[in-house]
Amino acid sequence: MNKKLSQIFAIAIIISMTLGIYSPSTSYADTELETIEKIVEETAEYMLKNKEGFLDAWPVIGLARYERTDITALTKDYLKELKKELNEKKGMLTTNKYTDYSKAILALTALGIDSQNIEGYNLVQNLSDMDKLTIQGINGPAWALIALDSNDFTSPISKEILINYILQKEKVGGGWSLSSDTADADITGMVLTSLAKYKDRTDIKPYIERGLSFLSNSQTSDGGFETLSAENAESSAQVILALTSLGVDPLKDQRFIKNGNNVIDNLIKNYYNKTGGFSHIKNSKTDKIATEQAFYGLVSYLRFKEDKTPLFNMTDINIKAEDNEETNTQIKNNPFKDIDNDPERQAIISLNKDGIIEGVTKTEFQPNKNIRRGEFAALITRALKLQESNDHGFIDVKKGEWFSDYVGAAKSSGLIKGYLDNTFKPNNNISRQEAAIIIYNTAKLKGIDTAITESEIRNYLSQFPDYKDISDWSKKEMAFAVKKGYIPNSILNMKPTSDATRSQVAGMLFRLLY
Repeated sequence: MNKKLSQIFAIAIIISMTLGIYSPSTSYADTELETIEKIVEETAEYMLKNKEGFLDAWPVIGLARYERTDITALTKDYLKELKKELNEKKGMLTTNKYTDYSKAILALTALGIDSQNIEGYNLVQNLSDMDKLTIQGINGPAWALIALDSNDFTSPISKEILINYILQKEKVGGGWSLSSDTADADITGMVLTSLAKYKDRTDIKPYIERGLSFLSNSQTSDGGFETLSAENAESSAQVILALTSLGVDPLKDQRFIKNGNNVIDNLIKNYYNKTGGFSHIKNSKTDKIATEQAFYGLVSYLRFKEDKTPLFNMTDINIKAEDNEETNTQIKNNPFKDIDNDPERQAIISLNKDGIIEGVTKTEFQPNKNIRRGEFAALITRALKLQESNDHGFIDVKKGEWFSDYVGAAKSSGLIKGYLDNTFKPNNNISRQEAAIIIYNTAKLKGIDTAITESEIRNYLSQFPDYKDISDWSKKEMAFAVKKGYIPNSILNMKPTSDATRSQVAGMLFRLLY
């Protein structure tokens, strides 16, 4: 070979290695599915053998989506613990880590269980408040979007609000991070997974492409990924999940092959301990979180190669109510025979149990019956344990009437106002927008941040076809109620001037108080 040909050959080798065309003989890509399937199977066995350490949502999701049929013992214990926590905390799993709801929804959905009625609680409804979802930063909205899209649940919050929040948090040059000014692989992978369903939308596609470019540019020379300057298994797992959710093959797409190394090679060669577990960083002991994430990342790849729905796209699963829908405790706590199919069933049961709301009779709640202004004043007074008072000043609320002291308490606390003619009209039905004002005032009294911008008011209300029917004097309060999820945005119309029903009021109060 002459000198010129040798130079050309050398250059060709360098170019092929740079572009990822050249692949070392030790690459796991050589055996692809055979090796990956073997490791996934070993990891599944490891988690099931050590199930006490893996009683969490992620192993349940991974194993269920891997379609293992011998996970009954693990899932039974997981469900037992979840139900126990729900009952002890009255349906509130957390007050500051709302990804816990998203994880539980995904796990239940993977098992084919309705997360909208688990022990009588609707976990999906907890993903309605942006202020609460964003306590964890971008994690909350991203995982909420993944959970809501997992089986096309009726969303208690506009998905567009979640998407817009996520897009606005993009870092300069593309990608996302939890708190720093520069993007990181871990969060970028999670966010791309959340946007995967919308990858063909012209307004979202550029964000996804920039995110993919960031991941490609930040991939290490041996195919791995770093977060906080440390290469680790979890970051690689999140990238695998993101790529496969978007339909990108990490073993073949040249953007994600460096020096012949791809992210799956990296994950297996550097973090797999050959006994079923994965380590967090190189040359360290087996780590629970790393094992869980590596497992579902590889399961996501297997589903991609087998042309199955992505890991978190669970529309292929038939959701059913549990066989034992109500425990003896629930039956005992539910005295009403007419609320079984009511969307606010759990709210009614909880409020009744705590002595806040009563039935029309001992066995009937009559959820569709309208509620009067005097009754609403009584509910608020009981709920907040306000000091009763007959000092209200309304000419049409007579002393001695059952609601008189409740009206006085609500007025003195600044929760209600009367009309210009000094009447309260206690026997008139309360409209939805009037109820929203009292809910707003109650939130303010409880110390909840009620600030809402003009832009937010427009955005929250304009998603309803009949938003123009909302009176100017109640727009702020109605928008606030939607923002906080007190009024679910899953309803078709606001119907602001329509009379509120007992069921609707129970739902608003429950989401405000609990």
